Amino acid sequence: MLSTPMAPNRLISRIAATLFIVGGACLTLASLLGAPSFWYIPCVCALIPLGFVWWFGPPSLAAGLSIGPLVAAVALLRYLSGMWLAVLVACLIAAVTLILAALRSGGGWKLPLSISLVYLAAVFLTDRLFTSKVKVKTFQMGIALDGKAPWGQVGPEWDDGTPPLVLYRDVSGSYCYTAFRSEELRERLAQKRGNTVIVEHNVFSDFGRTRGYNVRSGDGGFLHDGELVVKDAEQFSGQMAMDNFSSPCW
Repeated sequence: MLSTPMAPNRLISRIAATLFIVGGACLTLASLLGAPSFWYIPCVCALIPLGFVWWFGPPSLAAGLSIGPLVAAVALLRYLSGMWLAVLVACLIAAVTLILAALRSGGGWKLPLSISLVYLAAVFLTDRLFTSKVKVKTFQMGIALDGKAPWGQVGPEWDDGTPPLVLYRDVSGSYCYTAFRSEELRERLAQKRGNTVIVEHNVFSDFGRTRGYNVRSGDGGFLHDGELVVKDAEQFSGQMAMDNFSSPCW
């Protein structure tokens, strides 16, 4: 008994389903390891279920639903280079070709396209409204030009033999601190008569939860504008718990 060739639409669906499931899984894994922004994650995660829509549903339906999430994949191109850039470009070209073929072969794609674009807009607005929020907090902090804080030496000397410059503050019996390697900041603080300085911190949060922080300025000398580095100064931060008691720095 002779087997009949697979219909063109069915062939398009099978190829697209495989591309979306495999490609979506790879992009999802990569984004979970370190996405540049939150909105990429729900978009690339949506590619996996879309692969099953391609497999089991009408091609025009799957094609319309696929356009929004693919915009996020296109936006990821600016963060890639070399082989990974070439692979993603090739996959996107293949995906666009399959989508155009599916749209030409059937109708009823306008409503799925609208749903896809609404989904894209919703996750993008969620990202802008609730993630990467920055609050500037100001503290009066102690200065240790020789790297010796109240609890002892903070870290080893830098490669050039200079001790770390330490800014610290007391938080309910514990200490929160940041150590710097910056001769400019050291010279600036060395001219102060007191042993404290006003320090501004950028505190970053996603969905109301603190994600991290950096030093915005020390004694008026700017180091960071949000996450943008204004003056490069090698640094590390930490917390020293005293008497086995620790309070959150933020």
